[in-house]
Amino acid sequence: DDDDATDDDDASDDDDSTGDDDDSATDDDDDSASDDDDDSAGDDDDSAYEGPIWWQTCGDPVCSGWTPSGNPLCTDEALGDPCSPDGLLCDPQNGCNAQFLCGTVDPQAAGCPISSRKYKDDVTYITAAERKQLAGELLQMKLARWQYTLPDQPQGDRVGFIIEDHPDSTAVDGEHVDLYGLAGLLMATVQEQQARIDALEAQVQELKTECAP
Repeated sequence: DDDDATDDDDASDDDDSTGDDDDSATDDDDDSASDDDDDSAGDDDDSAYEGPIWWQTCGDPVCSGWTPSGNPLCTDEALGDPCSPDGLLCDPQNGCNAQFLCGTVDPQAAGCPISSRKYKDDVTYITAAERKQLAGELLQMKLARWQYTLPDQPQGDRVGFIIEDHPDSTAVDGEHVDLYGLAGLLMATVQEQQARIDALEAQVQELKTECAP
C-alpha cells in the first residue's frame, strides 16, 4: 500500500512538471511575440521622415504673369521632396508668382486669397454703354509681334500689344500687361458682339414673318 501511494506521488510530480512546461512555453511565446511586435512597430515609426520638404506658397490673388521675385530660380526642386535649410525659397517662374518654400508647415494650410467677392470692395457691374466702350477699346488695339531682349524673359516670337501704344488701357499696369484686365476687355467684346448678333437675328426673324405669304 505504501508503495502504491509513493507511485501516485511520483505521478503527481510528473503532472506538475508538465504544467511547468506549459507555463514556460506560454511565457516565452507571449513575451517574444509581444517584443517582436512592439519592436517592429517602433521601427516603422522611426523610419518616417519629419524634416522640411518643398511646399508652394499662395502666389498672387490674381494671376497676371510671372515677374522676377529676387529669389534664386528653381532648378530640380520638386514639391514634397526633402530640402534644407528650413525657410529657403526658390522661384519656379510661376504665372501666379507662387514660390517654392522649404519648411515643415504647408504655407497654404490657412487658405490663400482668391478672386472672391469677400476679397473685393466697391463692386459695380458694367453697363451696356460701358461694355460697348470697352469692346471698342479692344478692337482698336494694334497687334504686334516681337522678341524680348532680356535673357530671363520667354524666348521666341511673341504676339500681343505694346504698352506705349495704349498707355491708358484697362489692360495696362505700369510696365506690365494686366492679363486680368485684358480678359475683361475680351469678355466685354464677346458680350457686345453677341448682343449685336441677337439683335440682328431678331430683325431677320421679324422680316421673315412680314414677308411670309
